[in-house]
Amino acid sequence: MIRTMSRGLSKSRILNFLQCPRRLFLQTIRPELAEDSEEARMAFQSGNEVGEVARSLFPEGMLIGHDTELVEALRATRVALAEHPDRPLFEATFEHDGVLVRADLLVPDSSGLRLIEVKSSTEVKSHHLADCAVQAWVVRKAGVPLARIELAHVDNTFVYLGNRRYDGLLKFVDLTGIVESRLDDVPRWIDACRTTLSGSEPDIMPGTQCDDPYPCPFITHCQPPQPDEGFPVTTLYRKGRIVTELLDEGIEDLRDIPPGRLGNRTHERQRRVAVAGKAELDSEAGELLRSFGYPRYYLDYETIAFAVPIWPNTRPYQKLPYQWSCHIESADGSLGHQEFLGIGPDAPMRAFAESLVQKLSSADGGPAFVFRQSFEEGRTRELAQMFPDLADRLLAICERMVDLLPIAQKHYYHPEMHGSWSIKAILPTIAPELSYSGLGEVQDGGGASVAYLELLDPATDSARRAALIHDLREYCKLDTLAMVKLARYFLKGSA
Repeated sequence: MIRTMSRGLSKSRILNFLQCPRRLFLQTIRPELAEDSEEARMAFQSGNEVGEVARSLFPEGMLIGHDTELVEALRATRVALAEHPDRPLFEATFEHDGVLVRADLLVPDSSGLRLIEVKSSTEVKSHHLADCAVQAWVVRKAGVPLARIELAHVDNTFVYLGNRRYDGLLKFVDLTGIVESRLDDVPRWIDACRTTLSGSEPDIMPGTQCDDPYPCPFITHCQPPQPDEGFPVTTLYRKGRIVTELLDEGIEDLRDIPPGRLGNRTHERQRRVAVAGKAELDSEAGELLRSFGYPRYYLDYETIAFAVPIWPNTRPYQKLPYQWSCHIESADGSLGHQEFLGIGPDAPMRAFAESLVQKLSSADGGPAFVFRQSFEEGRTRELAQMFPDLADRLLAICERMVDLLPIAQKHYYHPEMHGSWSIKAILPTIAPELSYSGLGEVQDGGGASVAYLELLDPATDSARRAALIHDLREYCKLDTLAMVKLARYFLKGSA
């Protein structure tokens, strides 16, 4: 008899336990505490899209369905296996010892049944082995023999040619041997899960497991926001072993670290700033910026990436630019603004590139300031490969790029940045009158991607489209205005 899923086990709950027993407990007992991010929702959507492609590769397949009626799903699976043994099954449902699983694909061939798990990742990862092991253990214990255990993942070298032809998007990897070697672990995992659920909430401190292999939706519950007056050692830039060493020594706040204890220059600056309670700005930042002429261009891109490509001649997860913003600063201090946002149903990259070279390809050749140059330069070089007739002008823009991020990292820090040199962390410390939180729905890159996907949806009505377009433009515009403010602040030469 299958246990109720309120306290029963599933593959996902076992995998939650393997990531962190506390996550399993909260997911099962206190699910209302979960806070899913936009990134998590987009990842879930990508997984569904990849799953649909996988099903399309087996046109004779049968969907078991009954998502909320698990007893009926079990019955339908038994009937399908008995009456249609030659047809692939989607979401075939099995149970053993109170553990329930649903197989993405169960495909018969000449050698027997292939159990295929479908993932939106671009490679086989270590946690996928446990995933497949739980699936295979339950299916076999339910009396269904398996010839092979496979994982299908996205092949990011696949180039989509259009017409919804996705043959080749997925790479099928035979994991039978390695998964079978882990089947004996599954009963131990199940016992450990039940022990966890029979007790009180595990007292497990936040750590690397909070993001590995997936961001945990309970992080706010497990690690409430620190008081504003604190400077945790966990905010040290790029953390590393030093954080563990300090915590082992009983040092939790940057202000309690003895002078000379930190060998890293950036870490030491963070400690000094925390102790002093005020920012540090080296005059070298302004001196460096004074060496650049005018007009000055401040440039930012927004991109979208699809697990399942929708535009011809693109690859899975390729970062495709759809929007740019550029503030143009003249020698007299006057400021202009240019922008592009691809809002039609067609691929925006050509129009993006044409508008970019039209606005930035000029005889003055002024510097093009960016924040994290590898991103904008990388996308620009990819556009040059896509559109050879624009390549010279696009590559000329690359040559003019100046990265403000390493200048900020080397020469500026404010106590309210809390170990982050993102433009969103810096802006409130130099221009408190500006704020990303004051924007509409789009306040970060994840929000921009969600908004753009909705904008691409033909079902989005005109009023909603207008609101999304406004919010996308305001967000990207603030990114480049923030860079203007940063450069001007550095030019003043003092904090």
